[in-house]
Amino acid sequence: MNVKIGGATLAVILTGMLIVLGVNECQRGPLNPELADNLSEEHKVWLTIEHRIKRSDPALTEVTRDQQALTLFYRPEASTENSDPWVAHMLRVVGHGLAALNGAPGGKQYTHVTIKARLLVDDDVELVYDMSGFDAIKTQQGGYETFAGMPRSLNFSRDALAQAQDYCQGPSAKGFYPEFCERVGTATAQQ
Repeated sequence: MNVKIGGATLAVILTGMLIVLGVNECQRGPLNPELADNLSEEHKVWLTIEHRIKRSDPALTEVTRDQQALTLFYRPEASTENSDPWVAHMLRVVGHGLAALNGAPGGKQYTHVTIKARLLVDDDVELVYDMSGFDAIKTQQGGYETFAGMPRSLNFSRDALAQAQDYCQGPSAKGFYPEFCERVGTATAQQ
């Protein structure tokens, strides 16, 4: 089957893609938050980091900090959980959140990031990342999600672990997230 696309058709397709991307970007809001002038520079940097992480996906609902470590709370909507396997969705969102942190001014000072996810109950999945390897992998195709699939440590509730292990039995999961699925296969549930 040979499909030929003319120049005008290609222009219409590309214009449509640019409009969709532009609308998507506008819906997420401005890249930087509006900040009062009387804030310290350190506070402005923190508010920008927090804004960019939350802007990357609405499922990242809260960001807290402790010196050089951050905790991100992943709270997907119930409709998202049912429409997409949660492992793939979570790793995609986490990857974009880590990219937003890495790209924000001052974001590289945070060397450890903990993700506390609510999939079935609060904090039933905990992923911990060492951000020192992020720059080396982010430029690869799918680098954000690949990095998200390689946490330094992970903890699951019994039910969340069973669901993750079921998901990782599929060939696409093993293809897209081999490191994550390997770790899930040997993980034990937290008590």
